[in-house]
Amino acid sequence: MNIDPELKKAYELKEQYFDFNQVKEETYSGRAAKEKELDQLIMDCMNSNIRSMIKCGETLNKWKTEILNSFIWIDGKRVSNGPVEGKNSYIKKILSNANGFVNFERARNKIMYSQNHYERYSIHEKKRIIKRKGEARGKYKKTSSK
Repeated sequence: MNIDPELKKAYELKEQYFDFNQVKEETYSGRAAKEKELDQLIMDCMNSNIRSMIKCGETLNKWKTEILNSFIWIDGKRVSNGPVEGKNSYIKKILSNANGFVNFERARNKIMYSQNHYERYSIHEKKRIIKRKGEARGKYKKTSSK
């Protein structure tokens, strides 16, 4: 980094952003303080005269509200959309492994059952039979090849 001052400045700005983002609940000083810190980071990026960092500053400014909302703490954890994204990914995997479901209710039941690990189902509950309408399948007959 001693070779190129622009690279050194870009590295320092990246580290400044990492420091801004790494916060523990005990040291969290409130939204107003984080907003002031983010504004300073955006200004540093914009004044750096580095095209990539200026674009980064514009992006941070555009998503400022969402970034600041990520510092909301609930039950000792920062608010994140990670768990929801994980559920969406899991559902997509189920659907792609099945090569599509013909019956929506079956697909829904499979997804709901696989996502609710802590639910307990009683054997006395009335079961709904979900089958495709139409004729019953015939017997499968193997043909021998001679």
